[in-house]
Amino acid sequence: MSEGAEEHLKEVKSPTDLKRVLTFEVSRDRVEKEIANIIKEVGKDITLPGFRPGKAPMDIVRARFGKTAEKEAIEKLIPEVYQKALEKESLRPVLPAEISEMKYQDGEPLTFQVAIEIFPGVEVGEYKGVKVKREVKPVEDTDVDREVESLCDRLSRFDKLDRPAEIGDVVVADYWRLGQDGKMIRGSRTANYPFELGAKGMFKEFDEGLAGATVGETKTITVKYADDFHQEEVRGKTVEFGIEVKQVGRKVIPELNEEFAKSLGVKSADEVKTKIRETMQESSEAEATTQARREIVRLVVEKSDFEVPRGLVDRALESMMKSYTEEFEVSKDPTAQEKLTEIEEKIKPLAVNLVKEEFIIADIAERENIVVEDSDIEAILTTIAGRSGTSIEEVRKKASESDEINHWRRDVLKRKVLDFLYANAEVEG
Repeated sequence: MSEGAEEHLKEVKSPTDLKRVLTFEVSRDRVEKEIANIIKEVGKDITLPGFRPGKAPMDIVRARFGKTAEKEAIEKLIPEVYQKALEKESLRPVLPAEISEMKYQDGEPLTFQVAIEIFPGVEVGEYKGVKVKREVKPVEDTDVDREVESLCDRLSRFDKLDRPAEIGDVVVADYWRLGQDGKMIRGSRTANYPFELGAKGMFKEFDEGLAGATVGETKTITVKYADDFHQEEVRGKTVEFGIEVKQVGRKVIPELNEEFAKSLGVKSADEVKTKIRETMQESSEAEATTQARREIVRLVVEKSDFEVPRGLVDRALESMMKSYTEEFEVSKDPTAQEKLTEIEEKIKPLAVNLVKEEFIIADIAERENIVVEDSDIEAILTTIAGRSGTSIEEVRKKASESDEINHWRRDVLKRKVLDFLYANAEVEG
């Protein structure tokens, strides 16, 4: 049996309310005893020249495997005494510990430090009876007309043409960005993109560059982006694109008439519009509810005053920054790091609130006895199995191996807590 943690934990410092730095000292005798045990186990199986299996003298075994045994002993003792210290001090780390200042020198004990962040004391503000407005956006005739137009566009037919492209045609092409060396920037290729020449929103450079293009032709098109372009990494810049033409054709959009309506399973054009309006109204109602639920959570977070662990905020921030980082890596922007730092500062409060929200959700769930049932997970497994055409057990196995089930549990718990908050809120509208 190992010695108690109370003999090894020498000091506990609190640099912040949530950070603890634990200093440990393990006697040299304790470490040497562990090393000796490891050497003894190695000696049972080792075969050395001139000795029968398992009969080599311990001093020879130690001379050959002593450093390895020392490393194994330290790797075993550190988590052992650390875990006992956590129990003794009633500490709950939110993330794995950071081990530093580890020393084990001749004649000296094993010393090391462990830095952790602990769970905060969650102080949730008033979460029942939150007042919020549920604003349903009305569906206007113009909204329905736009959706009808979009539906017809989505159901359009593409007729291939055996001639050079003209304004009004659709050119299906692969395109990619070119670096300063004239070569394709890795990861920038987009396949089978439909360029609708002359359409609203198309860059004039693409219209001009693709007009007259034929199938199989590869072109280079230079685009000058405006100084106020919405994508910051190309704003005000000149960018070259390589384009390979795959198809040239015309988009034939169907008219909204009785024939088109019947193809959708309804009787008339008016019925198409009616059903579209109903669907849009349902969507508007659902969106209003979603926004109201988000607002309730935002207000609860705003009313809840407690510190959150820096490590969790950093992890959330890293996840939120991932897409920006990847985007700047592709762009090769020399000012990328400066811009990334600016973006990080802007979204850091969002990361803080996101972490705070997770603690609040867990706290409310515990207070209100809101739990995730096995049946909730089974329902998810059944749905995925049905969509993928695999067995529930196969889905369960894969989800367990990837820790997906724990993600589902967190998502279901959050949904249930949000349902509870919405049901207990004062919702206007």
